[in-house]
Amino acid sequence: MAQEKIQLIKMDLIDRPTKVARETIDPEGIRELAESIRESGLVQPVILRPSNGRYEMVAGDRRYLAHKLLELKEIKAIIKQLDDRETIIIRGIENLQRVNLSASEESRTYLLLKTEGGLSLNEIAKKTGKSPNTIRRYLDFAVQPEEVRRAVDLKKISLNTLETLLEIEDHDAFKYHFDMAAQNGVTDKVARLWVDDYFKSKAGSFYSGDGGAPSSNIEMEAKPVFVTCEVCHGPTEIKNVRNMMLCFDCRNKVRHK
Repeated sequence: MAQEKIQLIKMDLIDRPTKVARETIDPEGIRELAESIRESGLVQPVILRPSNGRYEMVAGDRRYLAHKLLELKEIKAIIKQLDDRETIIIRGIENLQRVNLSASEESRTYLLLKTEGGLSLNEIAKKTGKSPNTIRRYLDFAVQPEEVRRAVDLKKISLNTLETLLEIEDHDAFKYHFDMAAQNGVTDKVARLWVDDYFKSKAGSFYSGDGGAPSSNIEMEAKPVFVTCEVCHGPTEIKNVRNMMLCFDCRNKVRHK
């Protein structure tokens, strides 16, 4: 296969992509990349496509921003004739190769590859090296409300824990447990106990009384949840836990030291 031609393209002729899966770009990462380019030059050219007499960035946006930081006038580029679908695919694959992607950013990339790139689950798996099951999990996560996705992005709750809680189909019951998890932090094991307890309560309401179907909105009773204190190793309610898992007595001892 013939080697693709590398050209020098003027920076002021390049437009950044309008559809990106990444929500933020780390300024410190761009500065470090700029220093690397200053010392060693640009190793990997950016990929552009012609657009109304100008060029649209397809892959290499961070390299482009590093060049702007260095106030360089030109950048090494490969020009490709690409349609929108091909552009989405190339851009998505590059996004997934970056580090520190949030769960929302990764899920949005898979969603773009599926909806606008027209790729099936198996095709995405082949191109990204991820399992179809992993991609399916992130596609399901992509359609969750912003409040839910943000809690996972901020690591207030893990994706595994969220998936466990999502087994609770009642909206009010789910929100109750989700808020508890996001505010206090829980392990997957605790989340599983909560879900099992929910279904036991639901089954109990089904077989009680007149035997009618359970209400769609189960009234949630605030039940104590216990964890192990990291100092005395005794049980303590999760509402008394802060950064360390201290029981109430140990926390008072620490305060008075």
